[in-house]
Amino acid sequence: MPTEAIRQFVKFLEESERSPATIKNYRGDLGTFAAWFRDTNGDELAPKKITPTDLREFKGYLQETRSLRPASVNRKLATLKSFLGWAADAGLLEGGRAPAVPRGLEETRPGPRWLDRRERNALLRAVERGGNARDLTIVKALVNTGLRVEELCSLEWRDVTITNRKGKLVVRKGKGRKRREIPLNTDARKVLLAFGYARHAGSSTAIFNGQRGKLTARGVQGMLEKYVKAAELEDVSPHSLRHTFCKTLLDAGASLPEVAALAGHESLETTRRYCEPSVKDLERTVELIEEEDEK
Repeated sequence: MPTEAIRQFVKFLEESERSPATIKNYRGDLGTFAAWFRDTNGDELAPKKITPTDLREFKGYLQETRSLRPASVNRKLATLKSFLGWAADAGLLEGGRAPAVPRGLEETRPGPRWLDRRERNALLRAVERGGNARDLTIVKALVNTGLRVEELCSLEWRDVTITNRKGKLVVRKGKGRKRREIPLNTDARKVLLAFGYARHAGSSTAIFNGQRGKLTARGVQGMLEKYVKAAELEDVSPHSLRHTFCKTLLDAGASLPEVAALAGHESLETTRRYCEPSVKDLERTVELIEEEDEK
């Protein structure tokens, strides 16, 4: 059961219009900390009872006992920092200052997973051979617009404008509830026109529907998985197609600010990750040694 302080913090997040996924993660992270705090101290969690020693020991617990990856540990520490910052502002801490949260763990991460031209074509062939107009439109839209899957599922026909020579797509509530416009290239315009743009233009009807109404992110993931399998690809998600959009633009000479604006990134550092080598790049690199040995 969440403590009163956690309930108040969650209410604050809801009033701040944080996304449901973010609130769910915060609630889960704080629930983990509250359970550890109770087991360790024999007391219910309250912000004023949290000490720097508690925070250091909790970090060690996550790292050593739970064996969590650095990214997971760092997310939970970031949640605690936000929680304690809120508690300080709400006057729930003695002295009004939050105890220092330990620094996160460092991890060398490869760049995001993205598809090269051969992989993109293999995926498109699989959809063209075994799919339908909706699935093909979804895959091509993700590859050519860089939409987050939640943004794609929320699209309505009124969000799309197509003329003879150009088009655009409006994301009304992106991450952080920010609005942005994405120009549509020829491939994106063609597939949306074929899917019924002329019939539905200007309407508030959802563009993509599932068997029980508006399509969900889980539905897109499930749909994509069967084509990924048919194309004999691995580790491809809707987010991989967003990565593909960004990486392709950067390789074509687009600037970091341009790609960040199209993708809705708040920081150029997020976009910069697409310049880093992917797992596939690293695999090719180590294979060079074997190729040298074989000569």
